[in-house]
Amino acid sequence: PSANESHYKITLFNPQNGEDKDRLWSQTKLLFGLGFGAMGVIALLPEDVSNWDLGGGEPIKKWWSNVRSGPIWDEDAWHINYIGHSYFGGVYYQVARKSGYSQWDSFNYSALMSTFYWEYGLEAFAEVPSIQDLVVTPIGGWLYGEWAYQKEREIISEKGMIWGSKAWGSTVLFFLDPVDSIGVGINNLLGKSLIRTGTGMISPH
Repeated sequence: PSANESHYKITLFNPQNGEDKDRLWSQTKLLFGLGFGAMGVIALLPEDVSNWDLGGGEPIKKWWSNVRSGPIWDEDAWHINYIGHSYFGGVYYQVARKSGYSQWDSFNYSALMSTFYWEYGLEAFAEVPSIQDLVVTPIGGWLYGEWAYQKEREIISEKGMIWGSKAWGSTVLFFLDPVDSIGVGINNLLGKSLIRTGTGMISPH
């Protein structure tokens, strides 16, 4: 294949370069669970903050109505649309990137998760899918996520310390990749490796 074909080939579902597909799937399952938790937290926020309509009606009918009505240009605050969604797009991105996948595969993973799991999945039970979110989450997630990935590599190369402090390093590492950190915490709590975690597959791609 040509260089371009190789560069833009999607191997998410058919790993060909030593990617850790088991880690990707394990962390994806964790994301599913965390997504339900996030939905519960957002549902507790005032409606003028979340812009979610949690009124009565059959959930499946409401979901289908919202899916059919979108996507639309939403009126969420700019920091939610452009900072919040970029951050969570980066969280998706990191799941694939740290499993050894390329930037292109990681971008596609973020796009798939943000579109079908969240925007047209869980969130569609509460609101119509958003045009900004469909675009900003994967693109902003790629930009932020790759920066976070490289920053994490730097911190790890410094033995997990920032400004000579392990505490600062651990705090920043958590926010750079909360999914992996939560997975480590669950494993420690249960005393077994239920979720595949770690940075062994941080790759140079």
